[in-house]
Amino acid sequence: MTFSRHWNTGDRPTDANLTYMESLATLWRGMTVEQFMDKLRGVIGLQRMLPKAVQDHFTLPFLYIGNSAYDWLPERLQEEVTTLCSALEAGLKAVHNDEALAKGGSADLSDRPATRGEEVRAALDAYRQHPGSRELSRLRQAASGTSLHRYIDRLDKWLARKRPSSPDRPIEYEIASVLGDISRRVDDLHHEPSSYEFNEQRRAALAEALRSNM
Repeated sequence: MTFSRHWNTGDRPTDANLTYMESLATLWRGMTVEQFMDKLRGVIGLQRMLPKAVQDHFTLPFLYIGNSAYDWLPERLQEEVTTLCSALEAGLKAVHNDEALAKGGSADLSDRPATRGEEVRAALDAYRQHPGSRELSRLRQAASGTSLHRYIDRLDKWLARKRPSSPDRPIEYEIASVLGDISRRVDDLHHEPSSYEFNEQRRAALAEALRSNM
């Protein structure tokens, strides 16, 4: 059985992904094969987004099973589900108890990939500072294909509108409201990898910061 922990590694994407891992570690009886496969795919994707110092605390069963789960009897399925969830819970407990992974600890968390959430955050900050067409295009691209697309559609609607919907809610207010909605949901995208270009920019920035501190 899992419970919600307070994660404070000092790296916001890692904290968000550990919270997501907790949800994947939740065990319940009667899980269908499709639900198990969704959980499995979630773990595989999430593992890749964690720093090595965090990954090292997880000893997981073999995850790349193809379609073999569809041939399992219900008893075998429940056994495999229990094994996976128990391994996830053990890893989460080990991460939580590792003082090096607490904020200000000695663990290096910079070796993880850049996340889609970070990319959207950077594009959102750039657009707020300078709401130009180039910045808007970057924000649209960063949020493309994610759960934030509906907010981008709302933003486009208000940007194209000439008159406010109410005297008490000017268009500028509506735009700021949509941008706030996007900002509050950025952490939901840290389990997704960023674009290659953004990841390379992050790597270059980290390398430059390291050289500056030497």
